[in-house]
Amino acid sequence: MDIVLSQKTDKPIYTQIYEQIAAQIMNGEIAAGQKLPPIRTVALNLRISVIPVKQAWEQLEREGFISTAAGRGTFVCELAHHELSDKRTNAARELLTKDLAACREMGLSLEEILEIIKKAWEK
Repeated sequence: MDIVLSQKTDKPIYTQIYEQIAAQIMNGEIAAGQKLPPIRTVALNLRISVIPVKQAWEQLEREGFISTAAGRGTFVCELAHHELSDKRTNAARELLTKDLAACREMGLSLEEILEIIKKAWEK
């Protein structure tokens, strides 16, 4: 489990943690059934307060990525293929919606946006 925090973003720390772990679960880097380290351990390793880690864990649990068993720990949930596909689609939709709104505000046409996406994809 790799988490890299950036101070050069407007995203809160807990959101950065949530997004990175969710992405690692969705792309299979963190496998179903895998036990996550305790919140305090993650906070210590990242040199941050336990509060943003706890917030990220709570969001991951609300979204169905992880579950906590009292006395046993926190584990990655087993997601059916369609659930995983839906989560990927929803995450991509959220990211693209924000970025597309910014592109529209800059006055870019759909054709220009698509060309930018094609070129970025090829890199």
